[in-house]
Amino acid sequence: MTTMSHTSEEFREQGNQAFKQGHFQEAIDRYTDAINILHDQQLNETIKNDLTKCYSNRSQCYINLGQYDDAIEDATRALEYTPSDQKSLYRRANAFERLGKLNEAISDAQRLMSVSSKGGSTDEQTYNLLRKLRESAQSKISQQTQLNNQIQQMFETIISKSNQQETALNNLLVISRDTPGAEAILHYDVDLKHITEFIQRDDRISVLGTLRILAPIVKNSYKRAETVYNKLGLKPIARCFAMNDAEIPTNASILISNMLLSICDLENRRKVRKPVNVAFNFDPYVTEYINETFRMLLNLIDDKTCSGIGRDCCLDLIVKFVDRASGCNWTSKFILSGVPKVLRVAATVPDLPDVEKKQYPITEQTKMHISCVLSTVYHDLCSDKERESFNNECMEFIKALCERDDVQSRVRTIATLAVLLQGPFDTGNAILGSQNLVDLMIQMAGSGDHLQERIAVEAIVLSASKKDKAAGILSLGSEILKDLYQSANEQIKVIALVGLSKIASSKGTDSSANLVTEGSCQTLARACCKFLTTSGKFEIRRWSADGLAYLTLDADVKEELVDNLPALKSLFNLCQCDDAHVLYSITTIFVNLTNTYDTRKADKEMAELATYAKQHVPKEHSKDDAEFVEERRRKVVEAGIIPVLVQLCKHKSDNCREQVARVFLGLCENEKYRGPIVAAGGAKSLLPLALDGTPGGKTKAAQALAKIAITSNPEIAYPGQRVR
Repeated sequence: MTTMSHTSEEFREQGNQAFKQGHFQEAIDRYTDAINILHDQQLNETIKNDLTKCYSNRSQCYINLGQYDDAIEDATRALEYTPSDQKSLYRRANAFERLGKLNEAISDAQRLMSVSSKGGSTDEQTYNLLRKLRESAQSKISQQTQLNNQIQQMFETIISKSNQQETALNNLLVISRDTPGAEAILHYDVDLKHITEFIQRDDRISVLGTLRILAPIVKNSYKRAETVYNKLGLKPIARCFAMNDAEIPTNASILISNMLLSICDLENRRKVRKPVNVAFNFDPYVTEYINETFRMLLNLIDDKTCSGIGRDCCLDLIVKFVDRASGCNWTSKFILSGVPKVLRVAATVPDLPDVEKKQYPITEQTKMHISCVLSTVYHDLCSDKERESFNNECMEFIKALCERDDVQSRVRTIATLAVLLQGPFDTGNAILGSQNLVDLMIQMAGSGDHLQERIAVEAIVLSASKKDKAAGILSLGSEILKDLYQSANEQIKVIALVGLSKIASSKGTDSSANLVTEGSCQTLARACCKFLTTSGKFEIRRWSADGLAYLTLDADVKEELVDNLPALKSLFNLCQCDDAHVLYSITTIFVNLTNTYDTRKADKEMAELATYAKQHVPKEHSKDDAEFVEERRRKVVEAGIIPVLVQLCKHKSDNCREQVARVFLGLCENEKYRGPIVAAGGAKSLLPLALDGTPGGKTKAAQALAKIAITSNPEIAYPGQRVR
């Protein structure tokens, strides 16, 4: 026998020893080494026998590790070389049984019985396995029969529209969450005739219950999702988005989301590394499904009979799936077919008289959703040509509105501009300058009409939505904002306050910049806090938080705010909302209060050179020194920020989660806060942030976890997690 053959035997023996010691992964590696050597040799009976042993033994290792699919594959390979190998048959039958594939397991066990030696230990072992499999099969048949009877009974109850139909729908929902149950429901209603009838009923219970049942049925299953798409179609689901109901459109959105994930296989595709600007390659059937789904969503957005909640759900689905990096690659198509439709909704101003029937039902969140859609699409575009096309579509829409010189058109123009300024800021800013809309905003702001003033001041404030753009407001004249701040209308007043706050905070953390009167930041912050703590309107409190997000760059404001417990509690309460914009403002406040933002220290020599050249050199406020920062952190912890941060970890916005990770890291710098963070579940909440999110957020979360791990028992800090 050759040296290489001896080497394969040595590897196999090493694998056997590792197996006996319970080191199954090591055994797999050694058997793999042996297999690789054997495959390089000319195939003969001896090599076949050795390959059979290695594959069969590796199959048993996989069984012990719970990797049953791999075990079946290896046992099958072993049987290709030795079709009557008893160990391989037994192991494959065992693996099939563990996966619940009883028919295949019984077939292998029966085959094993026919080839095994009579009276041997294998016979008895095989007999016991076969008996066990038959018992399992009988039990499975019995359970399946019982399940089918239950499903039939539930369907009959719903069909009869009895007073028990809600209970029946809830029971079907429970059944649909397991794979056997989902399969059984589709098997019973093979053409989805009953499901189609249920979802098209006029009663809320039937429609909502059916949507809830379908969502888990299509989840993580291409076959089931395809069945629902082919036999139910999208039209009955689209009808659900139009309903003015708090839950039905939301559940329709979940159903569509699950179908997209399953049919497009997005969860698995996203695990494969690829360049960001390279789209997934879908086959024609999937591409047509994607196109039909997006056409449905856009038609609903542009449908005046669609409810505001339904429209928000459609916009949210587009945000989730439109991009090419991790979604359905629909951004290029969206420019021509989607931008005009969402801008028509953006031009809706509910307070305007709708004489020409141009208004769409919207919610308080609709325009923010539109901004998110437009921003997502714009930032996903890969070429200057695409971005130019996007900008042109927006520009043409604004031009068309400007052609009619009446109050309604002016209001709708600036309302649309405000949406663009919240989303793709560069597009909105370009339109602002090219269409002479600055003069129009100033004119509307001084019109004396509350509606025009409110729309104008909102656009003025949003034109400086980025901190480094805040100087843009100065060119419009702070006097306008000061005048509007005196308005009797609370909403106009608070929005003007935010504009003034942005002017006051445009110096950032530079205490040497004198852009506003000394003490004005504190005055404005007190006004924001007053609105925050006294107003019962969400919009007013939202704008107040937005103002504080800018003002808390000032160290004096930070010192006052950490001592204002009612204001802090109001911010904590506001964190219970699901508005990403609001939560980002609040988390920004937390970052500012704890000084956990990134700072860039000026090079000493460059600073000296700038001073010599009589250039401005930024200086940190004395109250941003370490002792002041530590004291502020102590106060916010005592106010109860840690449980709030834990709750914020669950939010879907990666930017908000990064802010939370920053604050956690800042607090973890002090060892005495690590215990309370662990006790509140902060350590466990940080784990997902360290694994998923923005690069900066993942780094900050990982650093915070490392600090916690230094002083905490991992079994306590991370309950339920595997400790290695």
